Amino acid sequence: MVEKHRIMLRRYIETNSHLKVFLLKAIFLLAFLCFALAIPLMVFADSPLSYKVSIEGTRNRELKRLLEAVSQTVALRDRPPASLSLLQRRMAQDIPLLSKALRSQGFYDVRVTSDIKEDAKPIQVVFRIEPGPAYLLKSVDIRISEPDSIKEDPPKPSEIGLVLREPAQSKRILDAEKRISQWLRRRGFPFPSIDKPRVVVDHAERVVSVEFQVRPGPRARFGHTEIRGLDSVDEAYARSRIPWKEGDPFNADLLRETQRGLSATALFALAQVNTAEAVDPEGRLPIIVQVKERKHRTVKAGVSYKTDEGPGAKLSWEHRNLWRHDERLTVEGTVSGIAYAAEGSLRKPEFLRPDQSLILNVRVAEDHPDAFTSKSLEGNGRVERMLSKGMTVSAGLGLKWQEVDQLGQEERFTLVSLPMTFDWDTSNDPLDPSRGGRLKFETTPYRDFSGADLSFIQAYMHYSRYVLLSRKPHLVFAVRGTLGTTSGAERDEIPADIRFYAGGGGSIRGYAYQFVGPLRENQPIGGRSLAGLSSELRMNVTNTMGLAAFVDGGGVFESAFPDFEETFRWGAGLGLRYLTPVGPLRLDIGIPLNKREGIDDSFQVYVSLGQAF
Repeated sequence: MVEKHRIMLRRYIETNSHLKVFLLKAIFLLAFLCFALAIPLMVFADSPLSYKVSIEGTRNRELKRLLEAVSQTVALRDRPPASLSLLQRRMAQDIPLLSKALRSQGFYDVRVTSDIKEDAKPIQVVFRIEPGPAYLLKSVDIRISEPDSIKEDPPKPSEIGLVLREPAQSKRILDAEKRISQWLRRRGFPFPSIDKPRVVVDHAERVVSVEFQVRPGPRARFGHTEIRGLDSVDEAYARSRIPWKEGDPFNADLLRETQRGLSATALFALAQVNTAEAVDPEGRLPIIVQVKERKHRTVKAGVSYKTDEGPGAKLSWEHRNLWRHDERLTVEGTVSGIAYAAEGSLRKPEFLRPDQSLILNVRVAEDHPDAFTSKSLEGNGRVERMLSKGMTVSAGLGLKWQEVDQLGQEERFTLVSLPMTFDWDTSNDPLDPSRGGRLKFETTPYRDFSGADLSFIQAYMHYSRYVLLSRKPHLVFAVRGTLGTTSGAERDEIPADIRFYAGGGGSIRGYAYQFVGPLRENQPIGGRSLAGLSSELRMNVTNTMGLAAFVDGGGVFESAFPDFEETFRWGAGLGLRYLTPVGPLRLDIGIPLNKREGIDDSFQVYVSLGQAF
């Protein structure tokens, strides 16, 4: 019966369209009223409370940063609670966290309270701390369970990073535990174990005593070394990078040294050095070296643009494992508004001794900047020796045939040279350094064997320093100084392409390439000496964008040594950096500060890869 009435009602609505429209309007109006009433109910019934947090009671910035880092009330500011009681619960949960953080810094008489100012807009949350005096480290005792197994005394507190009468900080104590383990592993004990440090707090004297219980485990010697993952690299060469022999006393530092040495060859994408899980019955510990070879051939291409040099392009090909022993062959071609060049170089590592390399270069080029035109063929070979990490010396022999034309005067030279260099690089990145420095000193005697009685000696030095001023934002200050001198010949006797020049994107920005220094007929003719100074402030705005402000200055002089009474040319400007995985893409706009009318343009633009210095 009900189903019959439902069918009759549906037919009635379908036959009366005006009733159908009325019902649709009524349903729409009802839905709108429900939605309109729901919004204020959601807003006012459960409104989140925005708030600010302050920590009072200490002026120590590092301590305040630590407390802010552990506070959940601080961390969850962007997610405010729905009610005041939930905010108070969040604050209460923070008090033991803040107390623990303070104790980790040596404050054992700490008291932490909290307060909330409900009338403030936004609500103000205040944590008040009373840290009390820091407890000082009174003594450090290292107890070795088998003292006869180690012939030398345990390390002193200062050797493991602990200083007596200094605040007893938990992190320093935990770091000391790791240093004790490293101390043992360097002395032939690969598997030491250390109990959790026993920390005794004396509240009366406000001092802390620390005791380490150490079990050195078995002493070991290096066992058989297995190298896994080699494909095209000769195993004998890979083994030459291993600084120990089977049977030598175990030293964990040599494992890290081997890993760094293999990675430094650029032959491997992965290099890991691990030990076996236990010492064998003969007291030897097998070593497993796991490597993964990277591709040994690379093709590179790059473009640049500078208003004083015009567009440029570079294409190179490199083979890093020519004869399976890390030999590196590079062939490169360059085309720009001032040069056409082809160059090849071969680097042979471990030449006659492990820390020495043989480097051979050949270059054929036509250089045509405004100062001169030069057609040349040159080759040189040198031996480079590494004195320590980042420090090398080299000496070699060079031969150069060239034709040089400057202001219509053409000359031919056959030059033999003996270049000697000292290079010390402590910077942390080849293309975008933020710490460390670079020092290079080069001196080269020249002798012409084309018939002219010409000999001279040239020396050049530059030093760059990089200082990280701030991490957030990333702010770096860079400064560079250069000096050059030539003696033994007059300026016009020296080949034009060997004289000193300044100006351009890698020198004094704001001036055209080579245009700082002596001019003749408004064209640069170079000099016998050089002096320069550059400074730059670099800031990363985002993960991919950076800004720079720079000032460059210097001069080129006809005299054998820089004459500082002559005018220095200064340039300044701004730069934009696009940070890529291979280094920053640089755009600099430089303005000459003491512009010469009719000679210098109002500005110069430079686009290239890598920082200016």
